[in-house]
Amino acid sequence: MQPPAQTFPVLSFIGVVVQFGGAVLLVALFLLLRQFVLRRGYFSAWTSAWMAVAIAVLAIATRYVFLPGLAGGALPDRHPAVRTLYFIYQAAKGLGFVFFLRGTALYVAGRAAGPFATTRLSAAATAFALVSTVVSRQGLNEMVVWQAAIAVPVLGYCASAFLWLPRPRRTVGSVATGVSFALIALLWLLYAGAFGLAIRNAGGPIADLADRLISFNAYADLALNVVLGYSMILVLMEDSKREFDAAQAELRVTHDQLRRAALYDSLTDSLNRRAFAEGVGLEMVRATFGTVVLADLDNLKLVNDRLGHMAGDQIIRRCADVLRAMLRPYDKLYRWGGDEFLLIVPSARAADVLARLQLAMDAEPPIEVGLSPEDVRLQLSMGAADYSSAEDLGRAIERADQAMYQEKARRKRDPRSGGSPFVTNPTPLPAVR
Repeated sequence: MQPPAQTFPVLSFIGVVVQFGGAVLLVALFLLLRQFVLRRGYFSAWTSAWMAVAIAVLAIATRYVFLPGLAGGALPDRHPAVRTLYFIYQAAKGLGFVFFLRGTALYVAGRAAGPFATTRLSAAATAFALVSTVVSRQGLNEMVVWQAAIAVPVLGYCASAFLWLPRPRRTVGSVATGVSFALIALLWLLYAGAFGLAIRNAGGPIADLADRLISFNAYADLALNVVLGYSMILVLMEDSKREFDAAQAELRVTHDQLRRAALYDSLTDSLNRRAFAEGVGLEMVRATFGTVVLADLDNLKLVNDRLGHMAGDQIIRRCADVLRAMLRPYDKLYRWGGDEFLLIVPSARAADVLARLQLAMDAEPPIEVGLSPEDVRLQLSMGAADYSSAEDLGRAIERADQAMYQEKARRKRDPRSGGSPFVTNPTPLPAVR
């Protein structure tokens, strides 16, 4: 905006050129960022707003900088070319306010319908530009006063919408944007008074202050527009950071799920051999002595052959549940192989652990397997060995493995120690009427 004085001072000429250059830079920056932004309707609306502002400034620059050179002198305000440029200026500024309003509504509430419907507001802004251009008799000064009637309420609403956001949504970017909108609304209010005094050719100290404000208005516009533009970019960056943080959190969850899938046995929900190799669950081992137990299911192959592999899987799951029930929170259970389990029991001795496990196995009732008429007993061969430190853990596992195989061989030699894993259920008597 520039006063349409009969003489166009060098300061005003520089101001128009600088303001146009600043508007172009803002448009270029917003367009550059827009291509990297997805699903940000508010930022697209603000980009359109800055494009409209640049077009408005270009219209004024053409009126006062380029057109006099082309026409060989200054043209009067009533000249058709000048009136056309004034209309472009008014319409572009009006559309700029509409898109600022649309972007704010989209950011604050995610919608721009109802009273903020862009098509209706754009039509109203264009009609307002046409009427104000036709009725203005004092050139740009009077048109600025008309324009302030739109700018102050629209920018004031944008400021209040950002500054009154709920506290959880209040950020540095939103506060800076709200303050910038408020300052520009205040500046437009001052413009309404200053340009009104210029129209009446009033004298006195207040009129002198108004003239000084008018002479520097391009620089004030540029400074606040740059502050507003970068505040909007800060809002975009904060929004993108929230999206990035959400994606990071989801990625961590996915990573945890994949890590769990890699370290836990899906059938028994116990740690697997890879988890042992990576040291998962071995924190207590490094701090104290303890016992390792290797347990192997007897006759699993017989169950698979007679009742099917689903029955065998059910037996393996039940075995893991029984063993896990005997453990303390810091004891660990690993599925060591197909039907082998490794138990690590810190701060315990082999004889005591084996005794507790054997009592649990003896007390375990036969398992109902699917629709089979036969239940299945849990039969385990177990071997245990003590370790004195983490360095001794590997050798203790080897000793427990040897003890387990010795126990398995003994049970095979002595049929009374194990017996058949199958228990035939009694056939129910037929009902008698």
